Amino acid sequence: MANMDAGFERMGAHGSRREGAILVVRWTGEVTRDDMKALYARIDEMSRDEPAVYCLFDRAHSISVTRDARVWAVREAKGAKAIRGVAAVGASFPVRVLGTMLNRATDALLRHGVPLAFFDTAEEGRAYLEAERKKHAALR
Repeated sequence: MANMDAGFERMGAHGSRREGAILVVRWTGEVTRDDMKALYARIDEMSRDEPAVYCLFDRAHSISVTRDARVWAVREAKGAKAIRGVAAVGASFPVRVLGTMLNRATDALLRHGVPLAFFDTAEEGRAYLEAERKKHAALR
């Protein structure tokens, strides 16, 4: 994590940085239940200032999300209601499949759909999230 860009705050082995309504998260290695809790704590914190939170996940250096982390995110994470869009960058095919399944499970259990898309670059992810933000703002 020594080469992490300026402005990122540590979340265990991972890091996050706020860019307006976007929370940029860099996952490194395995994502545990505690890591997932730290992520949702950041989302909860952001939602005090922002009516909608958008997440840009850099998955280029992540390995996996543990089962405990996935189960907790689907069953316990209250901060999901603030999330209006997710863009993932650098995810492998298995991570894309798992992310899509986790998103569908969250939607089924919480009845709160979150637009999710995968991209090759952060610029594409930011453009997608900006379009989602504009779409959400137009509905208000």
